[in-house]
Amino acid sequence: MASATSERAPEGGPFRAGMVALCGRPNVGKSTLLNALIGSDLAVASRLPQTTRERLLGIWSTDAFQAVLIDTPGIHRARSALNRFMVDEAIRGATGVDLVLLLAETPILEDEAAAEAWEPGEGARAALEAVTQGGAPVVLVLTKIDRLRRRELLLPVIARWSALHEFAAVVPVSAVKDLGLDELREVVAGGLPVGVPLYDPDSLSDRNMRWHAGERVRECVFRHLRDELPYSCAVTVESYREQRKPAKDTIRATIHVERDSQKAVVIGAGGRTIRQISMDARAAIRELTGRPCDLFLTVKVTKNWTKDPELMAKLGYHQPVGGES
Repeated sequence: MASATSERAPEGGPFRAGMVALCGRPNVGKSTLLNALIGSDLAVASRLPQTTRERLLGIWSTDAFQAVLIDTPGIHRARSALNRFMVDEAIRGATGVDLVLLLAETPILEDEAAAEAWEPGEGARAALEAVTQGGAPVVLVLTKIDRLRRRELLLPVIARWSALHEFAAVVPVSAVKDLGLDELREVVAGGLPVGVPLYDPDSLSDRNMRWHAGERVRECVFRHLRDELPYSCAVTVESYREQRKPAKDTIRATIHVERDSQKAVVIGAGGRTIRQISMDARAAIRELTGRPCDLFLTVKVTKNWTKDPELMAKLGYHQPVGGES
């Protein structure tokens, strides 16, 4: 996949390259921000919390710098084996990096009194504590500022956060409205060490197309089932065959659920739900690859997989990106 971003380096400035972790509570906009910075819908983004389960490296290359963005799962109170895996992924993502972007959702405030009374919640404070353990500089990114009618109400919010930690910078943004992203690009570029690119500048991700295809299927499961059972679903790609003439991909994938009743929900009456998931996933994969594809989906009951680390490993949730221990 070719990089969609091209920016010029300042004249005479040294090239910079490094690792940048995007961390925070679930559903604060990490995947949406990664996609906006890279200029490609690389990471699966959804309004549902805990959509991201594994770390994804998004490679943001320009003529001035290369920032390897690590999209991490949301930091939350983990109860099941799957939740613990996700939180561990997030903590590992913030370890050994050059810069951490801690994303926090901008509160919806009606007036000055509400702004003055606002305090970061327990979960937000826990996320801050978790990402500072690695010692990397932390930039606070206040997301979704387009929801705030009066920007001056952000000042008390920034003051409350700044009392908790000495941030390298505080940048309010809206990824969907392209607000504050230029300032954030400058902050990220300035926080990287001088060095050579870590990845091929034409690459967008360290993940292969097989993995991305599975994520597109899972995204469609989330979209169609919403609050019914998406967190009990996993997707494995059994085969991914690329045909040259004519250019076409053939993909076989399995949607795993935990109970027979959930299988019936995924399939739907007369198979309508699974057909719609398949149609939408084919379109999403085609948009990603630029090639038509045939997608064959199977629904399988893998009992209690979210609670069993061995079953999770069989479904792919077993090691960090890049194979570190």
